[in-house]
Amino acid sequence: ELILISHPEHVVERGGAYVWRLRDAALDRARRLGLTLHAVYGESRQPAVGRLLHRLLDAYPAATGLLINNEAAAAALPSVTYERGQRVPEDLSVIGRYSADFAATFSLPYSFVESAPDRLGSMAVRQLVRRVESTSARKEPFVVRFISPELADRGSTAPPRPHSR
Repeated sequence: ELILISHPEHVVERGGAYVWRLRDAALDRARRLGLTLHAVYGESRQPAVGRLLHRLLDAYPAATGLLINNEAAAAALPSVTYERGQRVPEDLSVIGRYSADFAATFSLPYSFVESAPDRLGSMAVRQLVRRVESTSARKEPFVVRFISPELADRGSTAPPRPHSR
């Protein structure tokens, strides 16, 4: 049993398609693997994000892993697991999606998929400049481009223990 914590709902409402793409892909993969995945929108500020993490861990005591696509939740998680006496990965596996810079800024000990904001920004600027400078490029349909995921393995995942927690 897993919990996916996404960015707040207002991020999706303002056009954050990456949030629902990741959520839909995770739900589909969990379904195909026969896993229970609770997908929730997260909070963006303390103390609400800490309260949400506690509520989720209380509501889903059989959950053995967290998938975090929310920087505020990732930053708050070490103090929440400490308060609860939970160890990562012994009691709870954690993997996030954020940048290496973010992980370093908050000294996050979790494995993560690099969000690569610098690469995404460069791609977007190049595409925009191309459309501005080329009349023919302006007539081309808009496309969605993806970058290859890069996993930074920090040892924060493990097979679930029997009778975890």
